[in-house]
Amino acid sequence: MKARRSIAHDPLAESEIMKAFYKPSAVKNAHEPGLVKATFYLAPEDIIALEELQLQIRKREGRKANKSELMREAIALLVKEYSK
Repeated sequence: MKARRSIAHDPLAESEIMKAFYKPSAVKNAHEPGLVKATFYLAPEDIIALEELQLQIRKREGRKANKSELMREAIALLVKEYSK
């Protein structure tokens, strides 16, 4: 008699290709210690500008700048400007 699989069985979990390709979200979204998650609503043109900036940094420096890094830098510039 063939063993029955439970509803919770994930056939993709057994695939070596999927194991190499897919990482749990906790690994993909690991963040630096001491950071706090925040949510902001931005206009579509702001998102486009942010993504274009990411692309410019990748072309210029050969590394991917994440949006959180860019937002922290932007906030630091705002604080510096308005703290005068």
